[in-house]
Amino acid sequence: MNYTCKDCSYRGKTSGQDGSCLACGSFNLARKPVPKENPRSGKVRITLLIGLWIYLIALIIWKLNH
Repeated sequence: MNYTCKDCSYRGKTSGQDGSCLACGSFNLARKPVPKENPRSGKVRITLLIGLWIYLIALIIWKLNH
């Protein structure tokens, strides 16, 4: 859960032991669930990253040869 204080705009993953804001001590906190990341998106990002690095290296080699 992510916590956001409506009084001081504190944002964090934890609250005080009694449910208070860690920054100002207020009890005016809103809890928001953490969105779950799609596990497939991580594979797509890594594949894209590797592809872009290969493309960059190929462009550098091509530029050095011409």
